[in-house]
Amino acid sequence: MHVLAYAVAAALYLAASIRYALRFAQGRRGTTALVAVLVYTGVLSHAAGVALYWASYGEPPLVGLGPSLASLALLVALALAGLGLFSSARAVGLILAPAASLLLLLALLIGIQPTGSEFAFRGPWLVFHVSVSFIGYAGWLVAAAAALMYLLQFRALKHKHLGAIFEFFPPLETLDRLSEWALVIGFSALTLGIAVGWAWTIRFEQGLRWGDPKVIWGVLAWLALLLALWARFSRRRSTRQAALWNVAGFAVVSVAYLVAKLTIAEARFFL
Repeated sequence: MHVLAYAVAAALYLAASIRYALRFAQGRRGTTALVAVLVYTGVLSHAAGVALYWASYGEPPLVGLGPSLASLALLVALALAGLGLFSSARAVGLILAPAASLLLLLALLIGIQPTGSEFAFRGPWLVFHVSVSFIGYAGWLVAAAAALMYLLQFRALKHKHLGAIFEFFPPLETLDRLSEWALVIGFSALTLGIAVGWAWTIRFEQGLRWGDPKVIWGVLAWLALLLALWARFSRRRSTRQAALWNVAGFAVVSVAYLVAKLTIAEARFFL
């Protein structure tokens, strides 16, 4: 039953993505009540999928590629629903809605079920560690989406191409402020998640596994997010440069993750 609930949520997110795309193509500012209904209904169905999964397997969908992608998609969808409450930021859904639907569709294709792998780090601390880390990644995705829209609109204004981008996108100041807050939230959450995981490892395994692929990737993600945050608040960098660092850092970490998953067979990421 949880698969059906996830599939309904994916279909609703996809429908919202199409609606966003049509509004953008028409150069019409903002969104409609239909988009809100699709997103909020999708979130409810998605949450039902999480509850059914937990009831069926006795654990939250946090471990394994399929379950964790589905959970990450829920956080992105919640961010999308939250931004929908602010008219000036709703247009960021042009990127977030497809991101949520893509993550959930990939999860469904991979299979949303437990891996059967045994982890020493389990129980409430595992749930807290992974959940907070996912909030960090979702926050960074929101920041990167806002930064990308900032760069696209900046370029359009610079070349005086006042078309659909100018009509549909939020103002540059709104995108910059959203990116800033999402970066701060993402960095804070990811730092807390990594700290909990490392504290547990040091306490019960007498040291960090520096050769573990997920540790290497976690450090890389944290450093890239730190650099994006530094660029945002550094007086030596313009707002445009900070947005570029944000998008580039997110892209590098995403590519590094894909390379690790494809080339390191024993890499057991939560994602």
